[in-house]
Amino acid sequence: MKERESLIIGSLTVFMLVLWLGFLAHSSSRFAGSLAGGILAISGSALMMVPFAYVFAKRIKWLKTRITKFISMRSLLTIHIYAGILGPILVLMHTGHKFESTLGMTLTAMTIVVVISGYIGRYLLKHISTEVREKKLLLTNAQDMYQQTMTELQARPDQRIAIKSFTGMLSKFFLSIEKEPEFALPVEVRAIRLSESIADLEYAIKSHETFKGWFGKWLKVHFAISWILFGLLVMHVWGAVHFGLRWSDSWAPTTLTSQYQPAITSDDAPEKFSNSFARLYKEHWRPNVTIHGYRTTVFNYAGLAKESKISQSDFNQAVTSLRRINPHGFQNTDQKKAFWINVYNFAAMKLVAEQYPVDSITDKKISWRGDPWGLDAVEIGGKNYGLRQIEKEILLGKFKDLRIIFAVSCAAVSCPDRTDSIFYGKNLNKQLDDMVRNLFANRTKGLSIQKNEMKITLSWILKADKDLFDGKENPTLIDFVLKYAPAKHTAWIKANEDKLKIEFFEHDWTLNDTAQADAIKKRT
Repeated sequence: MKERESLIIGSLTVFMLVLWLGFLAHSSSRFAGSLAGGILAISGSALMMVPFAYVFAKRIKWLKTRITKFISMRSLLTIHIYAGILGPILVLMHTGHKFESTLGMTLTAMTIVVVISGYIGRYLLKHISTEVREKKLLLTNAQDMYQQTMTELQARPDQRIAIKSFTGMLSKFFLSIEKEPEFALPVEVRAIRLSESIADLEYAIKSHETFKGWFGKWLKVHFAISWILFGLLVMHVWGAVHFGLRWSDSWAPTTLTSQYQPAITSDDAPEKFSNSFARLYKEHWRPNVTIHGYRTTVFNYAGLAKESKISQSDFNQAVTSLRRINPHGFQNTDQKKAFWINVYNFAAMKLVAEQYPVDSITDKKISWRGDPWGLDAVEIGGKNYGLRQIEKEILLGKFKDLRIIFAVSCAAVSCPDRTDSIFYGKNLNKQLDDMVRNLFANRTKGLSIQKNEMKITLSWILKADKDLFDGKENPTLIDFVLKYAPAKHTAWIKANEDKLKIEFFEHDWTLNDTAQADAIKKRT
């Protein structure tokens, strides 16, 4: 490759690796199946097929003859290289950094390995071949000079005897023929240094030839891995088509999407879910527990974990009911909103219970990246949903109700205290208002006033979702606080609104679990 081309391809390869490492800070559970994600997937996959043109043309004589009438093999190789790196970049962008399935992670890993193996093999082979040619030229020059020197020594026997005095002495390991005028040196010194240089060059050439042989095999491995990659790619595409293509939030199941068809739905499934979850919730909800100094509400996750293993328990009755619900069948907005809030909270509890014991919902046992919100957490009507999807796309996306960020449970000590029941459409607004007011009444994690410092400290939740309080479609942060803060604070906050410094509590991700209670930990 030319130097400029090598620089560009090297930069793109580094960009691909940086893009891949983005999963450490970002994950989108829905982007891969969105319209934009689908376009990136199709474009990337198409580009990944382009390199086959060069591979086949290089190995099939009649095909090469026909193709080279229109394009040179050099140009085809350039296309092969660029398509081979741009395709994987688009495919990695398509993933949205959601690497949870075995096939998805394997396909991503193989894609990266193929690109790196192709780049390294191509670059190093070229570099090594150039090194070998240059060293062979140096060797030829050194041998010619050595022959001239030996001819001169044969004509001067006295100098041959002088060479013995240099035997065993350290000298240069490599001769720079271009920089040092050898014939300016004494003939005996010149002979020794030339012989050493010839030996060094012969060793270097042999080593480079060995490496060249290794990397020739490396490219064969690259070729083999490429075929495995495309086999996995075919499986991935087949799975996407077979199980359904989701191009937007308004996507509806078709005859191709059998996995997502709510084929077995039931009109009473929502009520059965609500009843099962309500009993489960009431059985394991505990008030007035202290964890790390926070007075909070918790759940008995050990009990939930036990129920998750009993087929006819309320836990599994709720799971079964959700599978039979048509989520588009709700007519009342408040009922639909309450349903999705309850689904979110049940799904969060389910993620913890199924991997219990854990100390936090961010535990690696639940998600190896510490991101449980990107996982498929619950199945509704034959379709999987994740926590982030439920909150951002459905609850906030469709209902535009800022109180939702407090109603969905983050299963942590610093979250708003859970009420003593699940949510119901008939009194949803009161439940939501009460939850926000109760949080702001809690000075340890909701709202703290420091009048001397002209400062208020707010829940971490408001920091995490600060962008929602834009003062346009939604109220500003201060306006929202004024609406729900205790009456004894609102007058002072309003009077000093322009001078207030706003800070946020540190968030404690400790699981809101009875087993985490301070009194229990002291006894154990």
